[in-house]
Order: sequence, then C-alpha cells, then structure tokens
Amino acid sequence: MKHINFLKKALTDYRVGALTISSRFVVNEVLRNIGPEFKHIVEYGPGDGVVVRAILKKLPPDGKLAVIELNKKFYEELLKINDSRLAVINGSIIDLSKDLMKNTGLPKIDAVVSSVPFTYFKPSEKEEVIRNTHREMVEGGVFIVYQYTPLVRPILRKLFKKVFTKLELRNFPPYFIMVAEK
Repeated sequence: MKHINFLKKALTDYRVGALTISSRFVVNEVLRNIGPEFKHIVEYGPGDGVVVRAILKKLPPDGKLAVIELNKKFYEELLKINDSRLAVINGSIIDLSKDLMKNTGLPKIDAVVSSVPFTYFKPSEKEEVIRNTHREMVEGGVFIVYQYTPLVRPILRKLFKKVFTKLELRNFPPYFIMVAEK
C-alpha cells in the first residue's frame, strides 16, 4: 500500500522525479557514499522520506539533516518523522540553494543528496542549483545525485574534482547515481 500511496502523490505533481519509492539498493548506495565524518547533510526532494530515515539511522547524535521538499503532501509526511536532528523545509531548491547554509540553519554542509528531477529545470536553473550547492559545501564534501538520466553529469564534472557514476539496475526504473566530490 505504501507504494500505491507514493505513486498517487507523485502522479498529482509533475515535479516529483520518481514513480516509485527508491529501492534498498539505491538507499544503500547513497549511504555508502556518506562518510562517518559527515555530520551536516542536506537532502533535496526527499519525497516520502525513505532515504531520510536511512540517513538518520547512520547520522551521529550531534549530526543534523535538513531536507527541502516542494511537494506539500510529501512535506506533511516528512513532518511526522520524530527526530530532533531533522529539519524539514517546504520550498524550492532553486530559491533555497542561493544561501543554503542560512536557509537550512546548518553551520556547514558536508554532503548533499538529491533525487530532484533536474530534467524539469531550465538549463540555467540546473547549473545555478549545482553551482550554489558546490559553493556551500565544505572541501571534501560530496553531492550525491540519483535520477533516471545522467544529464547533469557534465555540469557536475565542470564544478567538482571527481565525479563517479553508477547505474543501479535493481530499481524500477533504474537510477543513475552520481557522486561528485568537492
């Protein structure tokens, strides 16, 4: 039933980038790229919170996770997660990425995770969000982007030192997981 509810919410908002909940294989790959030293994390477009819950399990007691969700129904679901380390923000990453630390209340940003469908953004918006994210992250931080296409890879390669890409076939539809290191 959880998958049906996710699909209903996704189908009512074209800006939702996924048709199904991310598989455990995608979640595990995202987590694998979040080092134990990363205590201040942002997630763009957390949807129903499957990755949020997994990050919170891994996050140290003094860590903080700020999530930015535009879809009101998913935002309301995320508010139900009872964890003092979680800050849930309703808004657009295009706007909020301009001053990410201030808008999330984080003192620094070690990692950013994103399932936001960059294919729906104008080219200038895509580049702006990625550039803003890069600027706000600490040296050595990671930007983990997972989506159905690798179309943002050239922008990531332009801004980040290293970019690794993996195709996770054990998700429906398959996801490209791109890890960009600053």
